[in-house]
Amino acid sequence: MKRIRRIYKYFVHLLTAHNTNGFGVHSPYIYEFIQSVLRVKHPFYVFENIEAVRRQMLADNSKIFVTDYGTGTDRKRTVSEIARRALKEPAMAQILFRIVHHHQCKNILELGTSLGISSMYMASASAGCRVVTLEGCPAISALAQQNFDRLGLKHIKLINCNIDEQLSIILPTIGKLDFIFIDANHRYEPSMRYFETCLNHADEKAIFVIDDIYWSAEMEKAWREIKENNMVKATIDIYHMGIVFLNPMLHKRHYVVRIV
Repeated sequence: MKRIRRIYKYFVHLLTAHNTNGFGVHSPYIYEFIQSVLRVKHPFYVFENIEAVRRQMLADNSKIFVTDYGTGTDRKRTVSEIARRALKEPAMAQILFRIVHHHQCKNILELGTSLGISSMYMASASAGCRVVTLEGCPAISALAQQNFDRLGLKHIKLINCNIDEQLSIILPTIGKLDFIFIDANHRYEPSMRYFETCLNHADEKAIFVIDDIYWSAEMEKAWREIKENNMVKATIDIYHMGIVFLNPMLHKRHYVVRIV
């Protein structure tokens, strides 16, 4: 049922979205973002190194014990199954890279490391940035750290913790954030709590990316409420993710953009 619902939502998205040329977008800031981040397709040299790690994970049939704080279930799963289900597809992960690269983000927080593909894309965008990424499962955290070490990405700090319990303790120790990627517990209450907690530690021009905004009715509800938050000035819905801008110079406006 969830899959059918997501397919329906995707077709609705296609019918209501602007295409990536940005026509019909009146904000110069958002238009430039579409042109320089969402529309650009050329690869950077680091992409192949990260995708080589993805291929390794997809081919790894060894089993690890997975602790999932979101669902409350613990069980053994193959690394390849985790990679198929949890990793951001290349096009979406590369958008994270382009946001960090284009805006020269320095202090980045990720909630939900998984095997570290999105972390590596963000960290590879700038040698001058710092990525703090939080992951609940010890076994998955260990694999992610191995991937970071493999690419020599020493400016990623991975914290293995229960995000629900530790986020408010960790945030004051890492300073003002200019980019936050939320890809953890895909339910309404934790999604809203993560967003609102991080909002208190975000720079005034910070950008948030909320993953899987159409994953469920709960995630859609969270996305609607995030858009209406008084501190949010503009959003871009690209179906797979929602992009949130706090920049106070922007006028309140919500855009739906088709990524082809």
